[in-house]
Amino acid sequence: MTEQKLLSQRQFEKFRELVKKRLGIHLSDAKKDMVQSKVTKLMRDAGISSYDEYYDLIYNSKNSLWSVFVDNITIHKTNFFREDNHFNFIRDKIDHILKFNPRILRNQEIRIWSSACSTGDEAYTIAMVLKEYIPSGINIKILATDVSSLVIQEAQNAEYILDSGDVINPYFLNKYFKKFSNIYKITDEIKNLVTFRTFNLMDNFPFRNNFDIIFCRNVMIYFASETQAELIKKFYNALTRGGLLLIGHSESLTQIQYKFKYVQPTIYMRIE
Repeated sequence: MTEQKLLSQRQFEKFRELVKKRLGIHLSDAKKDMVQSKVTKLMRDAGISSYDEYYDLIYNSKNSLWSVFVDNITIHKTNFFREDNHFNFIRDKIDHILKFNPRILRNQEIRIWSSACSTGDEAYTIAMVLKEYIPSGINIKILATDVSSLVIQEAQNAEYILDSGDVINPYFLNKYFKKFSNIYKITDEIKNLVTFRTFNLMDNFPFRNNFDIIFCRNVMIYFASETQAELIKKFYNALTRGGLLLIGHSESLTQIQYKFKYVQPTIYMRIE
């Protein structure tokens, strides 16, 4: 493979449009160097000699090449108990949640969607909190999805090297993790509450049953405003009456038309 020239603005625009169309992610001009670096490495790994050739291959591919591109172009920052106000809300307001969403007690089941789960830290945190604080006898069902098949595989393995961002109460750490050297493995009791799937939020939602709580945290900051608005509508329709949408600390619905009732910062309820 000959040495690759720099990514031109025209070529960057092609990649940017493809990423926005398929993944909803807006890549600003400031991301050009990042795109060039990642694409150049992917081309080298695949033995491809030009940006245009690589673009054509991923554009026409819905298999391995496209999947590897998605794994590399998307961001996978996450931790256990990240932005813990949401988990504290569930802990402290469980009676409130059950009151405004009577379906949970009626069906003896709570359905949660971690809609951009990355390596699974969020989904397993949800599982631990619900296991501790929801009334016994209520079946916990958590769907965790991400557009990257690579991080879904990591999540299913349920093995973690914890870092300073993982602020886990020793009670949870001792009860729901098993330590092997520097690896912490989620116990089967928690692991079995979560189903992981690869899913693109830009696709039509295929769910037959609505959810009681949807987590979509620190994802929409990467989307253009029109994509955010469309996604909020889809989340609204995917929630049951009295269901909750939880978004990230750096996100807001103030610039978006929505039907949700504001509960408190980053927490919204479907009331109709």
